[in-house]
Amino acid sequence: MSVRPRNVFLALAGAAAIAAAALFLTKHAARPVRAAPPVPDTRGLDASGRTKAELLAVEEALSAFRKEGLLLRAAEDGDAAESDEHQDLEEVYGSYHPFFVRGDLDGDGKLDFAQAFVEKGSSGVWFHVAVFFGAEGGAFQKPLWVERAISLAAGDLSIERSLLIVTPDLALDPTRRWRWESGEKRFVDADEVSRRAPADEDAPEQTPDQKPRARV
Repeated sequence: MSVRPRNVFLALAGAAAIAAAALFLTKHAARPVRAAPPVPDTRGLDASGRTKAELLAVEEALSAFRKEGLLLRAAEDGDAAESDEHQDLEEVYGSYHPFFVRGDLDGDGKLDFAQAFVEKGSSGVWFHVAVFFGAEGGAFQKPLWVERAISLAAGDLSIERSLLIVTPDLALDPTRRWRWESGEKRFVDADEVSRRAPADEDAPEQTPDQKPRARV
């Protein structure tokens, strides 16, 4: 039985192709797989959850503070004391920042944010809390102080509707609720009126802006 030259050629070509493929796979299989590059955060948030515009507002405020002789820095997540309460909130929110929170505090439809600042003095570490109201074009106004020289390492900031909630210690119940009064151009104690008013058993219980803790 005779074999045609064309069939011999095809057989030899096929064998050569198989051998070349095997050699290619053997050489590349021995190479370590390169790790995929980290996926960038497309939201552009920093480690404390701030956008670029929010971070810029904080940096400008810090520069202004230094000119006034006030040596502060922005409070970061690491300034929070380790506690079961902080750990629980991290598990609940996934992305939890104790000293930074955003929301609409003046009801103008623009997002504002509250930021705590840290001052280290001879008597220890103290926190200062300020609010930055949103402005046109995504910028922010200069900060307004809400509380100064407080203990906050064991607590956090949160927002309930239009109220800024300052919790000095998450393991304790007391919190301070601050409401923006546009007529007075300042934050006022939202519970001050109810504390000063005489008790009226027939009056319905007041629960202004009552809502579960919200972090945006």
